[in-house]
Amino acid sequence: MPHPSVTGLASGLAVATYLNQGTASRGAQGVIESLTKGNLNLAFQDISKNAINLATSTDGKKVLSTAIVLATAGGLARKWFPSVKLGGSKLYFKI
Repeated sequence: MPHPSVTGLASGLAVATYLNQGTASRGAQGVIESLTKGNLNLAFQDISKNAINLATSTDGKKVLSTAIVLATAGGLARKWFPSVKLGGSKLYFKI
């Protein structure tokens, strides 16, 4: 079974966290919270707005570029040092 890349997981989590943000006027209720409360329309509005802001706003571009750099660094580290692992003998992650 292939082990997940720590850098890939971290970059994906950064983007997912940005996409989950809610609107401050509604008490910063996130997309996942809207889904659990059954408000699909509000969740879709928030995730659509966040996806557009991810590519157009200054804060979104910072998150996106950081995620790309982190994933790229992990890819290069896996290419140059393929046997580096984090953790013990049974539970470990590849860089």
